[in-house]
Amino acid sequence: MKKHFLIEKNYLAIAVMLVGIALIVYGISRGQVTSVFNKAVRVCMECIGIG
Repeated sequence: MKKHFLIEKNYLAIAVMLVGIALIVYGISRGQVTSVFNKAVRVCMECIGIG
């Protein structure tokens, strides 16, 4: 019975991973890479006190 539970957990993990990959691809196709990168740079600059 435990083996069946582990198989179901693996399917859930795979499904979540595929949804995550699909959302990443969707964001890339919309051109959000530069926006996210620019925001990350600003946050890092503020954290270390440069910006």
